[in-house]
Parts: sequence; C-alpha cells; structure tokens
Amino acid sequence: MQQLPRKPVAITTLCSTVVAVSILSAVAMPQTLHAAEHATITLYHHISETTPASTSVAPAKFREQLEHLRTDGFNVIPLPDLLDALHERRELPDKTLAITFDDGYISIYDTAFPMLQEFGFPFTVFINTQPHNDRMRGYMSWEQIREMSDAGVTIANHMENHPHMVDTVIGEDESARIARLQAELLRSQGRITEMTGQNHQFMAYPYGEYDVPVKRMVEALGLVAFGQQSGAVGFDSDFLALPRFPFGGSFTDLNDFKQKVQTQSFHLSSVDPETPMTTVTNPSVTLQFAPGNFNFRQIGCYAGGQPLQMEWLDQENGLVRLSTGQNFTTRRFRYLCTAPVREAPGRFYWYSKDWTRTLPGNQD
Repeated sequence: MQQLPRKPVAITTLCSTVVAVSILSAVAMPQTLHAAEHATITLYHHISETTPASTSVAPAKFREQLEHLRTDGFNVIPLPDLLDALHERRELPDKTLAITFDDGYISIYDTAFPMLQEFGFPFTVFINTQPHNDRMRGYMSWEQIREMSDAGVTIANHMENHPHMVDTVIGEDESARIARLQAELLRSQGRITEMTGQNHQFMAYPYGEYDVPVKRMVEALGLVAFGQQSGAVGFDSDFLALPRFPFGGSFTDLNDFKQKVQTQSFHLSSVDPETPMTTVTNPSVTLQFAPGNFNFRQIGCYAGGQPLQMEWLDQENGLVRLSTGQNFTTRRFRYLCTAPVREAPGRFYWYSKDWTRTLPGNQD
C-alpha cells in the first residue's frame, strides 16, 4: 500500500453523546474559489457496523464520504499542516479538510486505515493511552499504532484514561483537579512519544468537554486543543477549543456530510459566557459576530431542531443574545448558528456553542 504523506515531528517537552441537528439544505451547487481562510475537520470514532451506533459510521458510508472528497476536489491535508497554515494566516485552497479519529478503536486500523491509504488521504488519531497499555479488547495494540505512525499517520493526545476533565473527584479542590489533569496529560504525551516518536503539541478533549480552567492549563502548556462541537475553523478560531464535525449515529447521511464539509467559519469577537459549563437546562448566551462574507440579518440559530430566540442588541454590529424556552436535560447539548455565504449558493457559515451540565447522576 502507498504510504501517507509524513510530516516531520518536533519533539519538545509538554502536553459522546452530542446533541446536534442538521438544519440546512442538502443541495449544494458546485463552485470554485481560489483561496480561503477556512477549513473543516471531521471527527470519527468507529468505522464499523457492530459498534455503538451513536459513534459509528458504516464502512460503506465512510467510503461514500471519501469518494465525495475526492470527486469534489477537496484538499485533504495532515492536521499539523492545517494548524501551521492557520497559525501563520496562510491562505488555503478552497475546501481544505483534515480527518481525525478519537479513542484508538480497532476499526480505525482494520477498516479506516487501509481505506484512507487507498485514497491517499492523511489523517490523525487522538488516543487515550491506558486502553492500549492494558491491551483492552476493541482497541488497537501499540504495534498497530506504531505501524500507522510509520506510514505517516499523525498520533496525538486524548489523555490517559479518557476522563471527564470538567469533573472533580471526591476530596479534590480546583487546583488539585488541574494538577491531576496536567499530570495525566503529560504521562499520556510521554507514552505516545515513547511508542511512536511523535510529540505533537495538540490534544483532543475527551467527550469534547472543557471549562475555562482546563483551557488555561492547555494554554500554559503551549498546546492547541480540539473539542467535539461542530463548525469550521479559521484564522481567528479559538485554538484552545477548535471545532470538528462529528459523524456517527444519525449523522452519516451523505448529503449532510456534503453540506458540513464545505462550511466556513464565523469569527466571534466575543462569547459571553465563555465557559460551556452550565447548571441550568436552558442557558442564554450573547454572541458578537464579526463581519464576514454574509449578512447579519440572515443569521439563524437553532437548538434541538427549533429556532432559538434571537434578541438583537446591535444588529448592525452583529451583537445578539440567544435564549430558549426548551429544557435540555442531557449532560451535553448545543446551540447552532448559520448564515449563507454571499455569492456561494448552498454554502454556509457555521458556529456552535456547546453546553455541559455536570450534575450527580448526569454522566455518560
């Protein structure tokens, strides 16, 4: 099999159920744009028909998605290359995309890896290291991970034990929680480097959960971090919580996939509150959308398939307060905003604000 493109790795010292809704038309007209400051990142867990449906994409569906990326001219690049371009504010070819997986399940090696090699598409796997240390059933072995690494696959950090990073343990205060999480992150990073030689300075939050203290820890370590909230990435994205489009469960339809992977990134001047943590079932949030290639009056925001209440505090300058009368009792839920891209029929800007309610008994 052909090897995937490999990027040299600098060795340095460091390191779900989601509620989402597809609310856009599945029909997109082909168009060619020369360069952009936007890209998308896809997120997968299992490529299998025998694993939990909510986090699984059937192999035939996955192949359909890869075929679309190839036939529609997507620029599929390694995640480290994408991050470099965004940091340096280098214009990207239109429809640039990076592929990622979380958790290191065996179907990534058995099914996704050979398929992606066939297409010549680079990809990243965020692994939580303890299951691989323990040779847990359903996970890749370190030998298999090393084989993928040697073929050019990016291996990155997803913590050691896949913890809920926003939760404290009994008898633990806030500073002790952050110290525990930092120690776990560094152990996981060290193990990945030991077993693969890779030491990328980015990680993915387990379950996509984070709070402001966790973000500050990640920032202090000099890392980039990824969540599981949907949306495109751009020059002005939050590099401590970059969005990815999760695919699995009810989100495997090809038309839904086509719509999401060609989206563009809103730039948010402010998000209040910054934290995704909430104790209520219908929190409000105030967003300041910076100008872009869209009309503020065409922004639509939704949750649970229903329109959110949008109180424009200053529509001319993109300032809006979102609220809802719905009650979300799941641990995680999402507010989603979109707007059509001017002169690009069928394409949309996309932003989501994820919420996490961490209460006794409200676990995954």
